Amino acid sequence: MKKRLRHYGNSLISGMKEASWLGLLLLSLSPGHILAASAPDFWLAERGSQKLWLLGSIHVGSEEMYPLSPVIMQSWASAENLIVETDLSNSPENNQTLLNYAMLPPDTALIRQLSEPLYRKTMDVASQYQLKEPLLAHFRPWFIAITLQQQAIQLAGYQPAFGIDQYFISQAKNRQVPVTWLETPEQQLTYLANLGDIEDDFLDATLQQISKVHEDLPELIKAWEKGDREKIQALLDDDATSPELQHYLKQYLIKERNQRWIPKIMAQSPANHFIVVGAMHLYGNDGLLKLLESNGYKLTNVNTK
Repeated sequence: MKKRLRHYGNSLISGMKEASWLGLLLLSLSPGHILAASAPDFWLAERGSQKLWLLGSIHVGSEEMYPLSPVIMQSWASAENLIVETDLSNSPENNQTLLNYAMLPPDTALIRQLSEPLYRKTMDVASQYQLKEPLLAHFRPWFIAITLQQQAIQLAGYQPAFGIDQYFISQAKNRQVPVTWLETPEQQLTYLANLGDIEDDFLDATLQQISKVHEDLPELIKAWEKGDREKIQALLDDDATSPELQHYLKQYLIKERNQRWIPKIMAQSPANHFIVVGAMHLYGNDGLLKLLESNGYKLTNVNTK
């Protein structure tokens, strides 16, 4: 039985290759066509001889998002290091870590974890993506939410492989530029595992958003492509989810992680560093831009038009 469950888990994980789990989480809880050259919001933070180029990422995308602005690519060409959120590789170690967090305790089933209406709603949505009850029965609600959301995103024509962070990770490999991770995959997964009493709320909110992916995700990508900071920041204030879930998103997925990242970013060598993190991490009073400025960095909003 245990061997069969792990086989099911690996089947689901294989459909989430190169995905940022927290990136997908934020996408699923936020409202989400592309021009010939994308010109997103782009920043330079300088302190002494250290230069940090900051680009907010959309973690999924399509070929039409490329090429990026020549200004961005010229800055990337001068970079000596790439800094991203986490290791996105589909390695056996990463897959095993995900599986360990994703499975319910032994002898526990999803049907006993959810209310009857939420369970039925989950299975109804799963059936739209040819995912049957036995495949999902022993996995945590947050994992099922992200699995279903990933299916919806791919059906809408977007892929993690075309996400901005994955694009630059591939570029770094081609240029043999070192990559620095701001956190481990396990650290990311801890935030999902610690949803606690709001895990069902997260699943329910995700199921509501899935039906609007075809409409909302292009809008989010369009805002990113245009460098529309106000619209991206407004996504954090979306009231479609419960106050408890909104608090968790802001307090832990944004604020706490940003505060953990800043010392690691500041400790980098006095060189040119290219930073790609989810766009929502840049803005607001708890955003990386404000935190860098408060630590003595000079900020410049780079014109990418």
